[in-house]
Amino acid sequence: MMELWKESPPGLVKEGDTVELRCQGDGQPPLPMIFNKEQEQDVELDSSGNTLILPAVTRRNSGSYQCREKDADRNVKGEMQLTVHYLDPPVMVPRDSEVMSIGENLTATCNALSSLNTSTLWYKDGKLVGKGNTLYLQDANYMTAGEYVCEVAAPVLPALHMRGSVDIIVQGSPQLVEMVPEVKLEEEEGRMVNLTCKAYGYPLPSFSWNIAGSKTWFEVENRANKMWAQSTVSVRVTSDVIAICNMSNNLGSDVKLFTIKAIPMATSTTLLPNAEANGMIIVVIILCLLLLAITGSVLYFLYKKFKLPCGRSGKKYITREETTKDDIVVEMKSNTKNEDAVLLKAVSGDNRGPNEQ
Repeated sequence: MMELWKESPPGLVKEGDTVELRCQGDGQPPLPMIFNKEQEQDVELDSSGNTLILPAVTRRNSGSYQCREKDADRNVKGEMQLTVHYLDPPVMVPRDSEVMSIGENLTATCNALSSLNTSTLWYKDGKLVGKGNTLYLQDANYMTAGEYVCEVAAPVLPALHMRGSVDIIVQGSPQLVEMVPEVKLEEEEGRMVNLTCKAYGYPLPSFSWNIAGSKTWFEVENRANKMWAQSTVSVRVTSDVIAICNMSNNLGSDVKLFTIKAIPMATSTTLLPNAEANGMIIVVIILCLLLLAITGSVLYFLYKKFKLPCGRSGKKYITREETTKDDIVVEMKSNTKNEDAVLLKAVSGDNRGPNEQ
């Protein structure tokens, strides 16, 4: 009895796999094995011992394989059916690329020949946009343009898949990408400002600039891809500026307007904003009030400390004693228990100490 089986790979076989077949008999001792395809009985396949290696198989390797012991009865053999599954590259309609006009409709198809049932998905910019062999594009606009990828795969054998693509081009007059026809800016005098125009269109639009209010400007960038073109200029703001970007191709034109209001350059004497100025005024008023309060407190303290006694408890008595013609004596008395006397002398002509009186 002979037995033939597929050792690897496990599961279904696809084109490009390496297949290993093994054969085993019950004879003792084991004899060398011979492998062949059923359709080619007289063609021996290269093998090693009881193993047959088929590298990088294709669909042509599919068929019935047999093995038997060398010099043994040809009727004692092992058999197995090998199926190599395949998936051909998709056939795209339209092929490669297609030009559509704004508002047109288009039907695209993607078909691939396979030994297994397949599913088809459509992608644009990495996002799923359709399922099945047919994709419908309706009422085309510039957002319709781009590369559409058709992916065909066998659900029961995920490793078996193919891709195709078609590039859709939408032709029409220039149209702004941002859909903003007018831009208003405020910039400080002396600054360089970049202004950018970006537009869809096919054929790709060309750009021209008209700039009033500045003599210093130049284009810093001009680039494009399959879907849009872009131009950027740098303008020095010396006064109010009006810049007009003109876009055109052989199907039409469009414009974008930039207005720049020049703001005088800020200096150290520039007034603070209203809210900040009001805050500063309040702080100054509070500081002034605090200063006045402190000054008043100091004056009051000095007044209380150095003022002369007055009132009933501090009446002053001035008595006149006998004086000489040259002396004036003033005596001040108080009703308090401790009386103090102050003697003031005024001497006309010379000054004498108390011991000389």
